[in-house]
Amino acid sequence: MRKTLSLRNLKRKKIKSKKNDQQEAQRFFSIAMAHKTDGRLDEAILFFKKTLQFNPEHAEASNNLGNTLHLQGKTHDALPYYQSACDLVPLAPEVLFNYGSALYQEGYINKSIEILTQATRIDASHFKAFASLGVAYQAQNNLDKAFSCLERAIELNPHYQEAHRFLGLVLKDQGNMDGALHKFRSILRDDPQDAFTRYLLSRYTKYTSEDEAEVPFLLSLLDAHDTSNDDAIFLHFSLGKIFDDLKQYEKAFHHYTLANRKKRESLNRISISPGIDLKGIKEVFTPQLFSRYHPVSSSELPVFIIGMPRSGTTLVEQICASHSLVHGAGELKMIRGVVEGLKAQYKKKGYPHCLNSLAPETLDTIANTYLEELKAGCPKNISRITDKMPTNFIELGLIRLIFPRTKIIHCLRDPLDTCLSNFFQNFEEGNECSFDLVELAYYYRKYREVMQFWQTALPGRIFEIRYENLVENVEEESKRLIDFLGLEWQESCLAFFKTKRMVHTSSDWQVRQPIYNKSVRRWKNYEKFLEPLSKGLGEYAGTVAG
Repeated sequence: MRKTLSLRNLKRKKIKSKKNDQQEAQRFFSIAMAHKTDGRLDEAILFFKKTLQFNPEHAEASNNLGNTLHLQGKTHDALPYYQSACDLVPLAPEVLFNYGSALYQEGYINKSIEILTQATRIDASHFKAFASLGVAYQAQNNLDKAFSCLERAIELNPHYQEAHRFLGLVLKDQGNMDGALHKFRSILRDDPQDAFTRYLLSRYTKYTSEDEAEVPFLLSLLDAHDTSNDDAIFLHFSLGKIFDDLKQYEKAFHHYTLANRKKRESLNRISISPGIDLKGIKEVFTPQLFSRYHPVSSSELPVFIIGMPRSGTTLVEQICASHSLVHGAGELKMIRGVVEGLKAQYKKKGYPHCLNSLAPETLDTIANTYLEELKAGCPKNISRITDKMPTNFIELGLIRLIFPRTKIIHCLRDPLDTCLSNFFQNFEEGNECSFDLVELAYYYRKYREVMQFWQTALPGRIFEIRYENLVENVEEESKRLIDFLGLEWQESCLAFFKTKRMVHTSSDWQVRQPIYNKSVRRWKNYEKFLEPLSKGLGEYAGTVAG
């Protein structure tokens, strides 16, 4: 009898303990939501995690923790919490939408399409999910499906401007520039103060003196007391582009400077980390490391196009992708995702030092996962697929470990032209160093130093192509490029501007045009403003171009 009572009491205690855990979880969840609502995101994250400690099956906490990390720009860290929420409530369209959107942002395009498709099937009225699915299809270069999904989003909500904007971008990718500009102008007719659409319009318009009448209206929007910081950035970049087209360089530089200053101030950080651990790279990527690992993959399918942003990487990829056996995949985030995953898994050892003790099987898994994602959605009978994420130059050691036979193309351009072009671009994410000329020069020096190391550590594996030589001798340089890929020459590579494919970078408009050299030594137009940049570049100023 005593034993029976003892077991019964134990069961009651467990039930009571579980009930207390549920109550504590809900209490912490309420505190977390209050912090999130008030914008105290660090505190919100702390209490969402406490909620999950008491109740790991609290789907709302997992979803909101993912959302909060996403708001902080820590989207990679948010993914497992979104995954957990989807596992707990697999039929919740909003949770699926959050997860799918985050997957897209982190570069997992195919998985993103799968999850967002589920969301639209469960809720056929979820216009945001249809719009995000359209954007994901656009990134996959499936422009017909992208167009269809965005049209569906607009049917469900004709006032959802985000879908209209992306439809304009899809039209641009389809080669219908007139249709794209018409779409942007129609948005502005409905809402003349839409600064983001006005910025998009400026990117794809060549302004003449007849367009100067637009300037007073844009200046009036900047003077308005209710103009947000983001809108002011879009307007300053738009004005910079207009004045640059009009050859009014002092006014152009003035607005580009204000745009970048506002972006730099919004970061609320004393300095920008260059993100390049040259000391760690030199310590880890030794001949001994490369000789010790023998990865299974002998694939020559991936081709990595690297360099500074705005150094000609998009042009080089477009030439390559104009070959019938080459698919241009654009700027993929998968290598960055691998690095972030290794950093999270090996916090004590750190990256890249963890590679010294990594099992060969782990490297094989990384290579196979990358190849699987790379090939998904790609046309058949393709011999090479390009990944043109410029900042993969930092990770060439890891890339060499997992793909010992891969081709690496390094794009070089006059340092002053490269940096000035970065300064004039409103990058959607990353490239924070571009917001300040001194920090930009520092980052450029670090980039050149790490590339000098890779040339020594990976002799004969990196093909260098100089932008100035390419635009001056396009046929000769293009033939060298295709030969490096191990492919037979095709004349279609010279007609790269006719190749219809999605180009989703700041150079998308330029590669739709025949080759031109107007961007060579463009910095001369702004020479009197560039002393901080020239001084910061030091020995590199004036090199490369010739």
